[in-house]
Amino acid sequence: MEKNFSSENENAVKENEICKEGQESAAVSAGALEELIKLNRKQLFYRRIGTWCLAGILVVVAIAVIILIPKVTITLDHINSVAVKAEESLANVDTMAADVSNSAANFDKLLAENSKELTESIKEISEIDFDGLNKAIKDLQDAVGPMASFMNKFR
Repeated sequence: MEKNFSSENENAVKENEICKEGQESAAVSAGALEELIKLNRKQLFYRRIGTWCLAGILVVVAIAVIILIPKVTITLDHINSVAVKAEESLANVDTMAADVSNSAANFDKLLAENSKELTESIKEISEIDFDGLNKAIKDLQDAVGPMASFMNKFR
């Protein structure tokens, strides 16, 4: 019986040690769990802050988009209308340049065609006898003058 008692005693001691180890392990586990809970609470706090920051950024971006999209649309419309007007102006400039080129070519052609006639005309004008013409006009005045005086008397 003593053997039973001592083996029971040893079993009780072992169970007691196991319980103590379990209690120590449970205490360590409880401490670790408390640390994990604290860590999780900190992470939750910072995640909430991050979430609110992202929500704020999203609101700011949404407001900016709501304000800027109409302005950007209006600006793009103005740019398109200016581009169309610029294209029309360039087309008009091209047409005008072509017309000026044609006019210059026509003027050159006119000069080339009429240069001979112009030269002959200038030559003939330079050959006019102005002294003879002046003498003929004076002779005409001398001949018509007495007749004009005679006609003025009948008035």
